[in-house]
Amino acid sequence: MKQNIYLVLLLIILNFFNSIAQINTERYRKDSDSVGFSALADVEITAMTGNTDFQFVNLGGRLNYNWGKSYTFLVADGGFGWDDGKRIFNQALLHLRHVHSLNDLLQIEVFAQTDFNKKRLLEGRELIGGGLRYKILTFQNAKFRLGASYFYEHEKYDVPANSIHGSNLFANRLSTYLTFEFNIKDDVKLITVNYLQPQIGKWEDFRITSDLSLIVGLTSFIDLSVSFSLRYDTKPPETIKPTDTITKFGFSFRF
Repeated sequence: MKQNIYLVLLLIILNFFNSIAQINTERYRKDSDSVGFSALADVEITAMTGNTDFQFVNLGGRLNYNWGKSYTFLVADGGFGWDDGKRIFNQALLHLRHVHSLNDLLQIEVFAQTDFNKKRLLEGRELIGGGLRYKILTFQNAKFRLGASYFYEHEKYDVPANSIHGSNLFANRLSTYLTFEFNIKDDVKLITVNYLQPQIGKWEDFRITSDLSLIVGLTSFIDLSVSFSLRYDTKPPETIKPTDTITKFGFSFRF
C-alpha cells in the first residue's frame, strides 16, 4: 500500500513540474505480445443549453499493427463545435509512427504528421522526424518511459501579411517526453505525459504539453476516460494566448 502511495505522489510531482515548464501520441500506444492488428476509437461530446447554446464533438482513434519486434500505428483526431448555430472551432490531425525494439530497454522510432487548428490560426502543419525511446523503470503496476527525438516542421498560419509572427514558418525542433503509467486497479489506470519541444538554435522558442488521464474500464472493450491537458507556446501569433487548457470526458472502444 505504501508503494502505491509513493508512486502516486511521484506522479503528481512529475506532472506539476512538467506542466509549468505536441500531439500526445503516448496515450495511443499499446503494449502487446500478439502479432496483428488492434484498434481504439474515442468519442467525446460536450453540449450546453439555456443561456449558452454550445456543442462540441471530438473523435479520435488508433490503428495499430504489431510485427513482433516492432509495431506501426496511425493516429487520427478531429474536433469541431457550434455556438448558437455558428461553427466556432475545428481541428484535425493524422500521425503515423513506426517503432522498432533494439533490446528490452531501447527502441528507435520514426514518425510523420499533418494537422491544422483553426483556434490557434494554424491552417496547416507538416512534420517528419525520428528518435529513441527508453524504458526507465518498470514495476509490477507502474512504468516510466523517456523519449528524445528530432523533427523538421513547416507551419502555415492565417495571419496578416504584416504580422511579426509570420505566416509561413520552417523549424528544426527537438522533442523530449516523459510518460508515467500507473495501474491503480486492474480496471483503473492513471497516465501522465509531458512534452518539451524547443526550436534548435532558437531555444527561447519552445512548446510544452502536459496531459493527465484517468481511464476506467467499464467492460472488456469499453473504457471511460477523463483527461486534462495543458499546452504552452512561447511564440504564438500576436492575437493568440500562449496557454491553452482543456478537460475532456469520453468513451474509448477497443477492438
